[in-house]
Amino acid sequence: MKKSLLLTVSCLILASFLQGREAPADAGMSPEEKWANTEAIEQQSQKFCVLKLDDVVTGTNGQVVPERWQRVADFLERKKIKSSMGVIGISLVDDNPAYFQWIVERSAPCGYVEFWNHGFHNRSANDPDGEFERSFEEQMYSFRMTDSLAYSKMGLQFPVWGPHWSASNEDTDRALAQLPQIRMTFGYPPNAVHYRGFVFRNRIDFEHPTHNPDFEAFKKTYLEKTREWDYFFLQGHPNSWDTDTRWENFIKVIEYLEKEGVQFVTPTELYVILKRKGLL
Repeated sequence: MKKSLLLTVSCLILASFLQGREAPADAGMSPEEKWANTEAIEQQSQKFCVLKLDDVVTGTNGQVVPERWQRVADFLERKKIKSSMGVIGISLVDDNPAYFQWIVERSAPCGYVEFWNHGFHNRSANDPDGEFERSFEEQMYSFRMTDSLAYSKMGLQFPVWGPHWSASNEDTDRALAQLPQIRMTFGYPPNAVHYRGFVFRNRIDFEHPTHNPDFEAFKKTYLEKTREWDYFFLQGHPNSWDTDTRWENFIKVIEYLEKEGVQFVTPTELYVILKRKGLL
């Protein structure tokens, strides 16, 4: 039996075991109750940035997470900068207490990171399509697997979602409408009809092209877009920052935004701020 088939079978068994153990739609406190300090945040700045970092997975060769992920987490924590990190659900399948602890210890509101649902499958270049370009049933499986694993293994809820290396289709819109615990998404679906949550569309790229941080290209776009936007998100892929130049350009972006007085917030904090302002 091929490795991919074995993985599929094991995941199906796990999905059956976890049935009924996923986070209930109304589990836990509301975002407003969790982050009651947003009024103080609003007093500090009128321009807000969500730092969206993609593709959290387990490390290899004894590392809890990949070295580049550890580097960015340490850097942001030292500077007390809030961020959001997308977890690929399949990384939660195997029992890995050190990895689970790494996520839980950094999780907001106690930590500086809000982790979010970045789909279940870790797509490779050989896959013909993304998981959120598939059928309704397949997409519901992906949503629920990541949600169930996060809740059953770490006690975490992921009220935010964004696809990993995938577009979306009409079935994504239909699936999200069945998942009221997902209050916010990063950019998808582009034309929501059924989903009633907040689709966050104000994106500014600092990777030009994707995976390559470029401060000068970012600055040009930032100065253009923020004439209209008071809030936005930056998208990055830390595990791809494999040269000193890429890392240094990321640091320049962060330090520039600090000097601009931009407040880094978690997705849920932004959700609460916009709701309070009557924008949702």
